[in-house]
Amino acid sequence: MVRKAQGLFWQASMRYGAFLGISVILAILLNGIVIAGNDEVAQAADCIFAGQQVDMGKLLAGLSDLAVWGAAVSFGKSLSAGHYSALVLRRVRQQTGERLMKLPCSCFDENGSGAILTRFSSDIGEAGRFYSEILPDLLVNLVTAVMITGYFIQMDGRLIIILFASYPVMLVVADKLSKKLARIAKGFRTRMDDRTEAAYDVIQGIEVLRSYNLEETAGRRIGTIIDDIADHGCKSTRISSLGWLLKGILTTVPVVICYLFALYEVLGGRITAGEMLSFTVLLNRVIHPISDIVFCANDIRTAKVAMDRLERLFDRQTEEEERLSAGAFGRETAGEQETAEAGNEHEKGERETVISWRQVNFSYEPGNPVLKGVSFCIRKGETAAFAGGSGEGKSTIFKLLCGLYAKTEGEYLLYGRQIEDWNLQAARDCFSIVSQNVFLFPESIFWNVACGKEGASRQEVEEACRAAQIHEFIAGLPEGYDTLVGERGVKLSGGERQRISMARAFLKNAPIILLDEPTSAVDTETEQEIQKGISRIAEGKTVIVIAHRLSTIKAADRIYVLQDGEAAEMGTHQELLQKKGIYANLYGKEVGENAE
Repeated sequence: MVRKAQGLFWQASMRYGAFLGISVILAILLNGIVIAGNDEVAQAADCIFAGQQVDMGKLLAGLSDLAVWGAAVSFGKSLSAGHYSALVLRRVRQQTGERLMKLPCSCFDENGSGAILTRFSSDIGEAGRFYSEILPDLLVNLVTAVMITGYFIQMDGRLIIILFASYPVMLVVADKLSKKLARIAKGFRTRMDDRTEAAYDVIQGIEVLRSYNLEETAGRRIGTIIDDIADHGCKSTRISSLGWLLKGILTTVPVVICYLFALYEVLGGRITAGEMLSFTVLLNRVIHPISDIVFCANDIRTAKVAMDRLERLFDRQTEEEERLSAGAFGRETAGEQETAEAGNEHEKGERETVISWRQVNFSYEPGNPVLKGVSFCIRKGETAAFAGGSGEGKSTIFKLLCGLYAKTEGEYLLYGRQIEDWNLQAARDCFSIVSQNVFLFPESIFWNVACGKEGASRQEVEEACRAAQIHEFIAGLPEGYDTLVGERGVKLSGGERQRISMARAFLKNAPIILLDEPTSAVDTETEQEIQKGISRIAEGKTVIVIAHRLSTIKAADRIYVLQDGEAAEMGTHQELLQKKGIYANLYGKEVGENAE
């Protein structure tokens, strides 16, 4: 079975195979023109050596015609090969970009940012070289070698025996060198991952590095990695240089022997002087393609290293595939599990049930469960909150609700349908997220708000910003809505970024609002403005809140308290205080801290 990454390159190669075919056909024509020109020169030389008259004007005219045709064919061959190379790489990069968007979040957790960036940049280029450069060159070289070798056989078969006698030795040498280069290339690629990761960390953490005077430490880390990369590069260069030296020796010696043998054949009367002239001219044209064919093992193995690294990403299930495979297991076990309190409420409730979880389990890593049999039911228009200490699974619930991760076991119903039965994009359209960790793209304010709704008009964006209490601020900027926010919104304050994020959520107008305590990192005045915006966004919606400060969820219709990955308590604020359990203890500590 063709593996996914190989299949991707192969499909792109076949999609634009016509350009490759044209290149090969033109290579055949070009070699035919070269051979024809050499034939004319050889015949003219034989006539001159025999003392016969040669019409130089006719000869030059014929050679000129062949030269013009040869130049045109050569240009066409180069153009078609160039188009093939560019189109294959473009197609591969487009599809790998699409693949990147579909990889599950667990893939990004397991692989560092540096490794993923390197694989989707330089590794794609290196692996793509086989289809865009190595394969076309290999085919053209094969055509050249076959055609000219056939011409030599027709001239004198013994010339070919001398020519090919050294190639078994070249094959052995090339194989050993390519294996060493492949091992070095693997280490080189790994260190490239580390370098990209280190550079990414420096860029993202530049403020922390400077505030703690860690510039030298970070510089030493990057320097060590760069030294390792240089060492791998030097080793690769030494082996490559040795390969070129051996290649030169193994190609030069047979050429000299062939020249001497051709002279011997002329003296023996087995070939003419003109044929020897043609042989010596064409020999250089065939010796290099043949040696390139032999030594292309180096390039192929290096490309395979990059291909293997890509396989580890491409062979991962996509987000949709992972969700379905996990969901299939969940459906098999859900029927055997005891119906939870949430399920009973779902059956009896008069209002529409928006979300229902029954005995949901989840683990980021096998054997280390984060959620253990979590069950809850949220009806339309309700406000539900999740409380608990740090690391109890609150944020994980949000990730599962949005389909960023697939549950390990249990049942998750969204509007009465199994989450596995939903189109993932359609399911996510049901949610708007307002988080304390706001991400803005390095685009304009308008773009960052408008991405909440495809095709949003200027008027819709402005209305969303008014609802989020940010329109007046934007209108007062020199470039207004066209103001660039910088990377991750660095040109704006925390409160401004938060309100732009809220405007984006308001514009999306999803029926379910997920609030990850968006006011936890802002001052009191900004918090009040943001709360007003949240009230506007949440009006008539189902709201689910992650509570970092319990005082913000007193009015919630239902509060779920998580402990050790389980829903340990459930009730309203007053009901939970009366139970004098986990929630009451957490709330008491918070009130005491605020009093101090």
